[in-house]
Amino acid sequence: MTEVYIAPTTFAEFNTEPIDMIKSKSFGIHRNELGRKLNEEEIIDRMQKCEGVIAGTENYCESVLSALPCLKVISRLGVGLDNIDIIASNKKNIKVLATNSPAPAVAELVLGLILDLLRKISLHNNQIRAGTWEKNMGSLLSGKTVGIIGLGTIGKKLVEITKGLQLDYLAFDKFEDLRFAQKNNVEYCGFNELLERSDIVSIHLSLSDETNELLDSNALEKMKSTAILINSSRGECVNEAALKKALDEKRIAGAGLDVYLDEPYKGCLLECDNVITTPHIGSYAREIRIKMELEAVENLIKGLTNE
Repeated sequence: MTEVYIAPTTFAEFNTEPIDMIKSKSFGIHRNELGRKLNEEEIIDRMQKCEGVIAGTENYCESVLSALPCLKVISRLGVGLDNIDIIASNKKNIKVLATNSPAPAVAELVLGLILDLLRKISLHNNQIRAGTWEKNMGSLLSGKTVGIIGLGTIGKKLVEITKGLQLDYLAFDKFEDLRFAQKNNVEYCGFNELLERSDIVSIHLSLSDETNELLDSNALEKMKSTAILINSSRGECVNEAALKKALDEKRIAGAGLDVYLDEPYKGCLLECDNVITTPHIGSYAREIRIKMELEAVENLIKGLTNE
């Protein structure tokens, strides 16, 4: 029997069709019941006999792949492949497949985090629940300058859904889409210039040596004291200790985070009332999630059956 592993903990939570599709092929199904992302040792231990895996953001590095003798297909539930060693996969003839981007869901979450921080929605909610009726002054989103670090599919979707708010857009990216920029009044600029000019900095990057801790203490010092930082891409892109220090010293006004270096997150940023945290739910809009799960299963089946 072909055995497959499902690593994302909430897979098929809202629709059983993806599981039914796997069962229809008489595959044996193994699931992650830990309620968190698997570490490298757990991947090796749990996937020894599996030929296919529906993967989340856990790390499939060369040493992990070398320890999985049966693995033939990695079907990534998502678009980013930075957690998978593609060179090692090719050497082992492991097929790596990805779903279409969850861009609409992630972009809408980013917009929600921005509005929450600017209007202090969560802060006021928490104060009222604690018995405090206090009005804290917020800020408008309209008219602000949004700096997008990584103007890929998700960054572009953020521009598209916010165009009616009279925003100015800056972008930093190695690959500049000049046609999109001209059509949407986006100005490409250098990294430091983006940080210095933006009221809102939103990160949309895959993880690499270049992007690991890209937002460090030096970068954060370049931001306006009134600016907010949003990270919905990879937790490793931000130095969390440097961010905590910048918030404590009021060198930036706030942060909205959906991703972290270690998940589930239990770190010191939870102490800050000007930080909004969500548990890595960027793609967790029902319509998008169901579509992505079905696509991930289709990719898994095609990869294993050579359809």
